Amino acid sequence: MVCKLSAQMSARLLIIFTGLAFQTACTPSDNTAADSSSAAADTNGTGTDAISTGQDSTATADSAVADANSSPDVPPFQAKCTTDATCKTAQVCEFGVCVSKPSNTEKLNLSNPLQDNQAVADKVQLGCVGETTADLAKGVVGPAKVTMWGRVDRFGSGVVTADVEVAVYELSQFHPEACAGIVNTDAAPDAIENCMIDESKVGKPLAKVIAVLPNVDKPTDAAVVNGWDVASAKKADEQCNTHLDCPLGYECRKDNGAVANICVAQHGVYAIENVPTNTPIVVRVRGLPPNKPSWHDSYLWDYVLLANRTDVKGAGTQPTKYVGTDTYRVNPTIVGEGQWQLVPTTMGFNDITDGNGVIGGRVRDCGVDGGRGGFAIHNARVGLGVSGQGIAYFNDSEDNTVPVKTRGATDLIGRFAAVDVPAGPNRIAAAGWMDSAVVSLGSQDVYVIPNALMIVTLPGHIPTLNK
Repeated sequence: MVCKLSAQMSARLLIIFTGLAFQTACTPSDNTAADSSSAAADTNGTGTDAISTGQDSTATADSAVADANSSPDVPPFQAKCTTDATCKTAQVCEFGVCVSKPSNTEKLNLSNPLQDNQAVADKVQLGCVGETTADLAKGVVGPAKVTMWGRVDRFGSGVVTADVEVAVYELSQFHPEACAGIVNTDAAPDAIENCMIDESKVGKPLAKVIAVLPNVDKPTDAAVVNGWDVASAKKADEQCNTHLDCPLGYECRKDNGAVANICVAQHGVYAIENVPTNTPIVVRVRGLPPNKPSWHDSYLWDYVLLANRTDVKGAGTQPTKYVGTDTYRVNPTIVGEGQWQLVPTTMGFNDITDGNGVIGGRVRDCGVDGGRGGFAIHNARVGLGVSGQGIAYFNDSEDNTVPVKTRGATDLIGRFAAVDVPAGPNRIAAAGWMDSAVVSLGSQDVYVIPNALMIVTLPGHIPTLNK
């Protein structure tokens, strides 16, 4: 197999790269299927799979060409391989990254995120492999701006994700490299984090807002006052069967020893007006005092809100304030300190080095044009251009975030997490076995931000609800 460096890709090998929510699709199909059924809360992708090591190659690097969407000052990732022969034994070269060679006994299959991630017989769609956010947006017609809204998902356990800040940057105007070389010290323990929120250095966000508690049955709560609540058949503490039964920001759980499942508040909700469509963006979620020590900053990297995938207009699919306007649901994710420590220690690694980061996300197919969005891909293998301590994979349950040490490919939910990755330019790529051959599942460039979770989904860049 020859490394996937097509003429199309060689002209754009710097899309600064993550999900986890890891949630995206790669088709201009309508976004309504997910949003119409998800006015109730959906659950975050928090299960975990196994770790594989040795995914890097020491082969001579090719020069990468800066992508038109990328920040021009960010140094490009340098490809690590050109053909399979320049990788180690039992690896394949995918878009300049050496990936553990998929096994013909682990064939690719899909699960439906709107049916509790049940395996389905749909054919894996890979027509968008190699396309960028700019490719996906070409010729797309629709509103120039939308209200982006949703809940703040949580990777792992922790407190309700209210009182965290959600900020949106245009990718081309976001400059994390401005903080390169800054380190935390005893005298300045938050030096890196302070640099990353310095708008004179990294750039000014298009907008930012603080997520609020989701309680929809109390008119004095911020979600209702702000008009960010969504009509739902259930209310807080009512009995339920699935997460989708519950209001926005709630999950269907047994709480405090209850016999039956009830709708329990789990996630803060937010809305940001005037977010541009058809434009590569970065969405940052960061903790604020007094709960700041409980969180690590997270970045949804290189997303695009396609103008032809806006929400179905109506009370059950849009926040109260924005019913009848152009809206687009996106559930960004934040990671708790406990989860930050759990993954490496469970896998037998050291703690994540101060100044390093994590790349996490999901592998999804491209969906069907005019039909379904991207479905999670099971049995995909992931490789990293600049490796960390290893790659963790998970175990088919959204609510289980403990890695499975014996697993070397994605679970039914398509999840992965590359742990303790050096800060700076990087590229992630994936491959799998389909029919009778190894197939490419795309790649994504990313600038790893220190002490943060970078979220990406291969092969597409479009936010898609995981439930």
